[in-house]
Amino acid sequence: MIKPCLIGLLVITSFANANTDQNTLETIVITGSSPLSKLSDTQSIIGQTQILTSDQLHRLPSRSLAEIMRNQLVSVNINDVQNNPFQPDVQYRGFTASPLLGLPQGLSIYLNGTRVNEPFGDTVNWDLLPLEALDNVLLFSTSNPVFGQNTLGGAIVLNTKNGFSYEETAIDISVGQYGRKEWSLQSGMNQGNWGLYILANQYQEDGWRDFSPSEVNQFFSTLSHHTSDSQIDLTWLHVDNELLGNGAIPEALLEFEPRSAVYTHPDQTNNELNFITLNINTSLNDSLDLIVNAFYRDNETQSINGDDSDYGACELTQGLVTLCDLEDDNEPQAVNFVGYEGLAFSQISDIDADEVDGTYNTGRARTESRGMTTQLSQQFKLGARPSQTIYGVGAILAGINYQADSAFGILANDTADDSRVVIPLTGLLDDEARVRLDVDTTATFAYVSNVTELSSAMTLNIAARYNRDHILMRDLIDQGEGSLNGDHRFTSFNPAIGLTYAISDVSSFNLSYAQATRVPSPAELSCADEDDPCRLPNGFVADPPLNKVVTRTLEASFVGSLDTLSYNATVFHSQSEDDIIFQQAGTTSSRGYFINIDKTQRLGVELSVSRQFDQWSTSASYNYLDATFESGFTSFSPMNPLGPNRQVSAGDTIPGQPQHQVKLRGVYHHSDSLNMGAQFIYASKQYYRGDEANENKQIGAYSLVNIFSEYIVNDRVTFALRVDNLFDSDYDTFGTYGEADEVLEDIYPTIDSPYFIGVGHPRTVSINVQYKFNSSP
Repeated sequence: MIKPCLIGLLVITSFANANTDQNTLETIVITGSSPLSKLSDTQSIIGQTQILTSDQLHRLPSRSLAEIMRNQLVSVNINDVQNNPFQPDVQYRGFTASPLLGLPQGLSIYLNGTRVNEPFGDTVNWDLLPLEALDNVLLFSTSNPVFGQNTLGGAIVLNTKNGFSYEETAIDISVGQYGRKEWSLQSGMNQGNWGLYILANQYQEDGWRDFSPSEVNQFFSTLSHHTSDSQIDLTWLHVDNELLGNGAIPEALLEFEPRSAVYTHPDQTNNELNFITLNINTSLNDSLDLIVNAFYRDNETQSINGDDSDYGACELTQGLVTLCDLEDDNEPQAVNFVGYEGLAFSQISDIDADEVDGTYNTGRARTESRGMTTQLSQQFKLGARPSQTIYGVGAILAGINYQADSAFGILANDTADDSRVVIPLTGLLDDEARVRLDVDTTATFAYVSNVTELSSAMTLNIAARYNRDHILMRDLIDQGEGSLNGDHRFTSFNPAIGLTYAISDVSSFNLSYAQATRVPSPAELSCADEDDPCRLPNGFVADPPLNKVVTRTLEASFVGSLDTLSYNATVFHSQSEDDIIFQQAGTTSSRGYFINIDKTQRLGVELSVSRQFDQWSTSASYNYLDATFESGFTSFSPMNPLGPNRQVSAGDTIPGQPQHQVKLRGVYHHSDSLNMGAQFIYASKQYYRGDEANENKQIGAYSLVNIFSEYIVNDRVTFALRVDNLFDSDYDTFGTYGEADEVLEDIYPTIDSPYFIGVGHPRTVSINVQYKFNSSP
């Protein structure tokens, strides 16, 4: 019933355009939301909008955008899986945006109108987003279909500075513990209709975990031509980063080593990006605006992962010794070595096969994508009331070349003093783990959204989007049965409707229903066989089909203000069909396969309040999240403490999601020059990944206190101080299961617990100084 009604209403509003009275359009100010939304176009009737302004983003030294969003936005949480500030799992209402394959991605991310979820796995590389160049951040809630694929829980829209919005030249220098050094130089200027903005930024740290240095290098520029009725912005972003984040450690290891210890390493990611975007926003007449977004994006990601080995020495006939897959439930299978077909290990190496106890997994993904979105926005009168309709069409093409290899190596773990690094044996590669894959993806779409003022107090927003996706996969090694070849096509039509009622001049009620989809990514389609699990992010296997995910969200909110007090109360219910999850199927959390789950649910409540006093600014928020599986299935989870094949029942909680979060913030404005503040963050306990049946212990709740201060010396010089985790609390942000004794049994024989944890960072102190060479006029 919803689809026909929405189509009918959209047709009616389209016909109404023909009777537009051009002489009365000047008073219309009604706007809607889309991926091309700017800060001035944030009226969100389908769901809610949270905003971070430039001042909120940049006033204090912060390591990453993810930390800023976690600290200041309601319902945003972080799992520090890699313990790298640029590689977090960002969660919102139980949906995830992560750089790691194997998680159910459910948030879409836009930079200057271009979707930046990676085509290969819908992942988000947070290190490729230039924090210092951001002018504002908009977080749109609900499954708004206008924002396209992957907007199951919401969309994050990032808009950058230009020579008209930023008219200063400034250098920022930050230093902190654990070798943190950061500098940025940015300059914005304009003359007449032309504007230019340039940013150069470098971040370095040793990392608080052992063997975890990182370096981020970013260059961003915008060339603009703005007139009274048009805006043209051409941007270029170049990034060259090296990140090391060495992941979870056995919980029992903390009895013998500090929280900075690593299990095995290296775990390294190198990203190199060139990203060009052209945005054109022009008024065709008093009632018609045209927006065009075109982009070219070239990203190469290289990864290295050192891990323990599932292979061991085995004896063949004639006294030959080779390596065999010891994880195979059947007869152990001898390894075929790349370039040494039919030869045993002892025939190609003088190293004792018993010493080969590590794997050195490498991957390379080169992605070239290009696309264009054209949006037409028309304002008119529907009867006597103002109305706006947005029409959008677009196409995105991506070509992906993926290569992966697993080399055999030696794990340095003979004594407690060894580093547990994996040293690869040059040229000894597992033939079965080799992947050479070409992928072409084509996404075409059309969307329409109408916002109409039904009365002086009531506004209606209806929207719909049609998506057509084609994923073509070509195995460059094998052909026929068992190859990675695949030809997958998906279509979807997603409707939405929202209604806002103004109870008074300062309070309103909003109700919305929305539907969005996510198609399986190429990485998921290549890793969906339970009989032949793969190792992320490297090995892939033949691709049994997965279904697209469909999420429907019902949301209601009450927003208002009273003098200097502002408040918001929201309830939401999201139900997903055919949600995609990763089933662990080996001794490490990265070995497994993807499956569809019939139904999952996210039910939640959000409460927030803020108040401004003479010298104080305060805010508080609480959110409740009940994220559950709503259909039964068997969780393979071979390292579960109770054994594999656990039965998950409807109502069991989805792991990795805190049910309660509390955030408190207070800022004391001592004078125009001095501000001081504190922040409190609480997250409740959560289940370990792999405990989908909720049968084992949970990760404990934690609380953090952060403090910060800013001192403005004069118009040019500003100092800022930030202390995160003031009381140096020990806490964990996520957990999973593994086989710790595979690596540690000879060093710490008592360690046999399967619990692995993602440890939270200790107290960190950061100091920032900013010098402005000129001030805004």
